[in-house]
Amino acid sequence: MRDNEDKIGTKHQHADPPAQTFQAEAQGSGTGLTFVAPTEYVSLPSGGRFYPEGHPLFNQDSVEIKMMTTKQEDILTSRALLKKGVAIDKFIQSLMVQPGVTPDALLVGDKNAILVAARISGYGSEYKTQVQCPVCQERSTFEFDLEQYGSLDAVSIRDLEGVSESGDPHAPFNVMLPKTGWTVGCKMLFGSDEKKIQKSLNNKKKAGLAESPLTDQLRAMVFSVEGHTKPAMIAQAIENMPAKDSKYLRDVYKQLVPNIDMTQEFTCTHCSYEGDMEVPLTADFFWPKS
Repeated sequence: MRDNEDKIGTKHQHADPPAQTFQAEAQGSGTGLTFVAPTEYVSLPSGGRFYPEGHPLFNQDSVEIKMMTTKQEDILTSRALLKKGVAIDKFIQSLMVQPGVTPDALLVGDKNAILVAARISGYGSEYKTQVQCPVCQERSTFEFDLEQYGSLDAVSIRDLEGVSESGDPHAPFNVMLPKTGWTVGCKMLFGSDEKKIQKSLNNKKKAGLAESPLTDQLRAMVFSVEGHTKPAMIAQAIENMPAKDSKYLRDVYKQLVPNIDMTQEFTCTHCSYEGDMEVPLTADFFWPKS
């Protein structure tokens, strides 16, 4: 288990001392009371790597966000925003203090860290939700402690066989696939990529078409195959990629991309199974029942 100082939520710092959260300011000839939302700093799993030069988070190891207030709760409970599927992005945008930081331009791992930190400051670290045991398949209520989560230690490119730095800021690493021997250039997934994957999934559901989550994920990840960058060529390569290569590529990507550790030890109350379980981000995450 990592030291507490490495946990998400334990490295947050108020941007201003608590006494300055509510400050009196002169307004015209009188003095009025201005209420300012407190802020905190969230450590970024990426450490600011993989952002292009000119991006507000380039080489930044943390980001300042506002603590969750009634304003954010209104966003999360807006029927109109929920129906459009944009409530979470609007929520994140409302938390940002630094200009130019948008949900679409955040690396997925950094976006996850911000969501967990906001949830902790808003509703606490206790997260009760329904989970299904992977062994007996029974469902039960389990309480996760969000304070336990820290950044996953991304593996260095130099430590993986067949993986090399590309020198291309759009696709920072190349992977040689074990079965076909193809060299695949991979890019980091941002919030905008995550949105495209979800949109593709929703469109296929509406049209009654078969879902293809793995193919959609690979299309978002892969920037080039054997030097070819045209989308049609990449799509053809992905459709004909052996399963062994597909799994290898996804596993390598998971090791290289900075993210937060969303696993915790789980004990089933029905069959006493014990093992690691990834925290399910259900409706209870931001809409707790109690």
